[in-house]
Amino acid sequence: MKKLALFQVDLNIGGIQKSCVNFLNNIDLNKYEVDLYLVEKDNAYINDLNKYINIKYIKKLPYITKLIPISILKLFYNPKIDKTYDIAIDFNSYSNETAVSTKKVNANKRMIWIHNDVEVKIKEEILYRILHLVFKSKYKYFDSFVGVSDGALKSFIKVNKIKNKECLVIPNLVDTKEIKEKLKEETEIDVDNSKINICSTGRIVHQKGFDLLVQEINKNKDILTNHHFYFIGGGSDEAKIKDLVKDNNLEDLITITGYLKNPYPLMNKMDAFILLSRYEGQGMVFLEAKALDLDVIMPKHLEKYVDGEIIGTDDLRKSLLNINKSNHKFNDLTDYNKRIINKINSL
Repeated sequence: MKKLALFQVDLNIGGIQKSCVNFLNNIDLNKYEVDLYLVEKDNAYINDLNKYINIKYIKKLPYITKLIPISILKLFYNPKIDKTYDIAIDFNSYSNETAVSTKKVNANKRMIWIHNDVEVKIKEEILYRILHLVFKSKYKYFDSFVGVSDGALKSFIKVNKIKNKECLVIPNLVDTKEIKEKLKEETEIDVDNSKINICSTGRIVHQKGFDLLVQEINKNKDILTNHHFYFIGGGSDEAKIKDLVKDNNLEDLITITGYLKNPYPLMNKMDAFILLSRYEGQGMVFLEAKALDLDVIMPKHLEKYVDGEIIGTDDLRKSLLNINKSNHKFNDLTDYNKRIINKINSL
């Protein structure tokens, strides 16, 4: 039986965390002994994890150490792991703790997951631009790089000038069984079924482009008299987006729900899903909307993050006009998930 060590900061609410749980739950435990190393102990998803995954903890570093290069950090940070592994994976990819641990643990092969388009992220986010200058040297310690989409992987290879190393695309699994189970719950938010209802789900932050969506709705409000938009999520830009909606007198067209622990019952009342992200890593919410049988509207530049699963549009106005009422025939995404599981097994 081969031994796998996977390093992740936490299993709290978040896209990377959920992807981690789905990944681990689909590893063949008859072939692999899996140890999951976490930094944090506040883990909302931990009960969703296969009980045969061994959970261990490593020491947390002070935030200031994010500004210390890995080549120096590894001299004094010791995760104290005596076990030898066939494969060690830094699944988080943003954390110094997970990077140094993957480097220092005894392993025959070291891999790191790439969850975002780093080229665009560097352009859009000043803090990430600074941090990337510090931590990009860590990549020399890894044997293989796994991008969650073709767009994310190609961007990473270009920015970090990766050569002569194994590079793979393994998209994230979508847990459609969990989605179907959560659909049994009710939503307290009223929806007018006589209207064309459209949702946009995600963190309300600069990356996700909710400001761009408000602008698009305002520009096309003459054709949207029978439409209503639901922004499902919370984040650092939530107050800014609320002000933008108010300033453009769009309160009758847009409802901002805030963060919902279970967004699926509300999404299931929608007819379409739209998101105008500036960039993504993969864009899991598009696939979740596909599972719920919603029309999915996204700009062309996001196609590279969903690897052919969804076609983007150059004409948002036309796409908004062509939305039909949804019949909600649930899609288990069986073929999609089967392809991903085969890729995981091929590792």
